[in-house]
Amino acid sequence: MAEDAAEEECKRHLRHQSLADIDGSTIAPAIIESCPTRLFLPNERALEPQIAAIYRRFGLNDRLIEILSRSTPKRDYYCQSRRGNRLFELGLSEVALAFTAASSKSDQKAIGEIVAARPREGFAAAWLRRKGLDWAADMIATQHQETAQ
Repeated sequence: MAEDAAEEECKRHLRHQSLADIDGSTIAPAIIESCPTRLFLPNERALEPQIAAIYRRFGLNDRLIEILSRSTPKRDYYCQSRRGNRLFELGLSEVALAFTAASSKSDQKAIGEIVAARPREGFAAAWLRRKGLDWAADMIATQHQETAQ
């Protein structure tokens, strides 16, 4: 029972992607120890003293914290692993970003509305239209029609 509660708390922290949430948690040492590979997201506030202190507790030095503060959100990622550290650019297209970067509360609400309003098969096209990518939604609709014939 306690193990299930700890697992749920861990999932909640990882879902939120907030180091401050993890750092302040009673399970922080377990998370830090059991995640040998970590991906850090850009954070323009990373150089602020309180936030930089959290990054240091996760093993980043001042230079790495500066890199995070200057990186581009939803494009750059910093990987820290036993094999080394590296900043990399994921280079996702606007269509890929429409799906992978949909983490805001408003995006989650919109996703819920779309799912509730139509069959599952129509989600991708509806979501792309919602994100202003009508051309991509049209391609999906065309492909769907061609496959149905």
